[in-house]
Amino acid sequence: MDHLARRLCGLLLLVALAAPAAAQPARPTTANADWRGTGTVLAILPAPSDLHATRPVIVLQHEAIAGLMEQVMAMPFLVASPALFEGIRPGDRVAFGLKDVPDALLVISIERLSR
Repeated sequence: MDHLARRLCGLLLLVALAAPAAAQPARPTTANADWRGTGTVLAILPAPSDLHATRPVIVLQHEAIAGLMEQVMAMPFLVASPALFEGIRPGDRVAFGLKDVPDALLVISIERLSR
């Protein structure tokens, strides 16, 4: 039992030391997105806005989104968190990830692209 306890402690220590390396990035990535797109930010609307009472909204002029929208268009999207707007301004070219949630498409990740 003593040998087993030592091995278990060693394994737990190894897991504890490895945990920071496997930590999630500060900003969500498109890995969990249902769809990915690119476009230009037209507007950023913190909540509350005329478009939504509790969620921030981003208006994007986006290219076709494979498997979702084949048209190029400008449209608003709900945003998972206002923190996603950090470093993003109207006029920025961006890549974004969308998640299908009840009654909406939710931007779960966004990153500024070089021009």
